Amino acid sequence: MTRADWPARMQRLRRGPLPLAAPEAELWLDGGHNPAAGEALAVTLAQMPRRATHLVVGMLNTKDIGGYLRPLAAHAASLTAVSIPGEANTLSAEQTEAAAHAAGLAATTAPSVMAAVQRIVAADPGARILICGSLYLAGSILRENG
Repeated sequence: MTRADWPARMQRLRRGPLPLAAPEAELWLDGGHNPAAGEALAVTLAQMPRRATHLVVGMLNTKDIGGYLRPLAAHAASLTAVSIPGEANTLSAEQTEAAAHAAGLAATTAPSVMAAVQRIVAADPGARILICGSLYLAGSILRENG
């Protein structure tokens, strides 16, 4: 148990198209999707070396997005909302953006995770980028990034 490896639990992305698009950035992936996961991520981010952190978030419409985002608001410079590709129960990027604003986050939307990452690194090449909010989104990212 002490050596268990949980994919998509603060997993560093080091290979694949996303890291290639952001060579100076730190890319992380987490599939947590409830208020407890938001709190755990906030604690983890607080313990990491200081670095501008940008969230890329896609969530299902069955989740408590406000409860998930509120603990993260103090640790994120921005949030880019995406819809989960191919998922009928995704929150739209616009709904996620509105929830982020309600939680006190500067937020925008992007048509894809790749577009979000490219936009973030264009403004902040050395950013920390955390892709999070859903195991469905995490699964999609893991499939695309080997």
